[in-house]
Amino acid sequence: MHRLKAPQRREQLIEVATKIFAKWGYSAATTAEIADAAGVTEPILYRHFTSKQDMFVAITRAMSEQTLRRWHELIERSSSSTEKIRTIARQFPNHLRANENAYHVIHGALASSRDRRVLAVIKEHYSEIERFFRKIITDGQKAGEFSKDLDPEVPAWQLINIGIGYAMIALNLQQFEHFSVEDAIEFILRGLKK
Repeated sequence: MHRLKAPQRREQLIEVATKIFAKWGYSAATTAEIADAAGVTEPILYRHFTSKQDMFVAITRAMSEQTLRRWHELIERSSSSTEKIRTIARQFPNHLRANENAYHVIHGALASSRDRRVLAVIKEHYSEIERFFRKIITDGQKAGEFSKDLDPEVPAWQLINIGIGYAMIALNLQQFEHFSVEDAIEFILRGLKK
């Protein structure tokens, strides 16, 4: 067995745990299965993570950081809030496919877990995304693109809910891929206008 340095081993364990959680669900997956799939013993796994919960937290936080970093890169050249939202909508199906396992993990746990720490990190994840969209909407209100009468939190959550719904359908019921996330976003953008 090739010996990895601690950061690489941790990254490998996160990748393997993501695949196992995506396949079996967070609740059903075991640390023994994860260790076995990673080619390590459970004691080695526990050197990097104190529990299955810790692995879930690491997966979710990594997904949040990666998503927000990518979205910031995508919108850095956009000249308006409307264009920022459209840019993310156009890219979202590709983002979803590239991170399919992580989305299965997060959405599966969101739908089925009662574990307080798991739910807390999911809430943290969506709060980060809500802040991201709320800023775009607030900037659009300041620029006169969007109605100043709207609470920016409401359309931010509409965007999140469309993303969750699209992800769950696209990942699990491919026959409905004709649904356009871009069309759904245009519907929300029309509602944001004065």
